[in-house]
Amino acid sequence: MSKSKVNNRSRILATCRDLMNEEGAQAIGTTRLCEELEISPGNLYYHFKNKEEIVRALFAQLEEEFRCAFGQEPPPVLTPKVFADFYIKTLDVAYDNRFFFSGLLHLLRQDDVLAADYRRLQEWALEGLAAVAEQAAIEDHLRIPRSKKRYRSIAINTWLIWSNWVRYLEITKSGETISRADMVLGIEQIFDVLSGYLEPSYEAAVRRRLKVVR
Repeated sequence: MSKSKVNNRSRILATCRDLMNEEGAQAIGTTRLCEELEISPGNLYYHFKNKEEIVRALFAQLEEEFRCAFGQEPPPVLTPKVFADFYIKTLDVAYDNRFFFSGLLHLLRQDDVLAADYRRLQEWALEGLAAVAEQAAIEDHLRIPRSKKRYRSIAINTWLIWSNWVRYLEITKSGETISRADMVLGIEQIFDVLSGYLEPSYEAAVRRRLKVVR
């Protein structure tokens, strides 16, 4: 594929993500996208057959960004900075792709392939979150949960906040622009949930880190 065709494909994806972030996934169709890009429908359909293919490609980018932010290997030492930055980086991914989490249920209901891809990423994330919690316990930063699900329970609670925070903000702010600072509040909410498990001095150090990046 030529460089110009690759650039056109990238431009379509970037423009579509920007528009959907501003107006919502359901509000943007291929006609509107062509108008914004000032290209013909044929040019768009050369790269993507329909809107569903565009959303799948955007999700593939989201997944790559998320896995990179999450990290493929556990850190050697889970310092307060590493622990805080882990959540900061992943919520930045949610912010950059907020259209997806805003319209999550609708998008997954519309596309079985996308739904399967999302469930796969969700399970991978839950396993990783449980592993982070377990590492924190091994390093004496977190007490072992009494729940039968143990670290899995912490992972699920964390994921529920992470994946639903954009929708919570949209409902709460009611038409106002969502900022990155709003997303940092989501991280603070995660640590409010974790505070019952975290060793106090470790939690305090993590929260100091959050104040620096807010």
